[in-house]
Amino acid sequence: KVKNLKGRKMKVSWSWDITDGYQIQYAMNRKFTKKKKTVTLNSLVSNKTFKHLKKKKTYYVRIRTYKKVSGKTYYSGWSSVKKVKIKK
Repeated sequence: KVKNLKGRKMKVSWSWDITDGYQIQYAMNRKFTKKKKTVTLNSLVSNKTFKHLKKKKTYYVRIRTYKKVSGKTYYSGWSSVKKVKIKK
């Protein structure tokens, strides 16, 4: 889920899964080519709040899991893209 919060923030939350961690990407277009940012989180977290976003802009968000096996990192596919407009 992606939710607009007061003060130019958005909150991303997801259901917990057995994994080593998560990667969240957000960008200002659906193809993730403009102003893309990627955040890596450990598996104990099930939500993340992003601050200092631009008002009246739409952000697109996707998430994937990763697992480390024998020193190699394996990633799942990206989730479906969610969008949120920063209004508050």
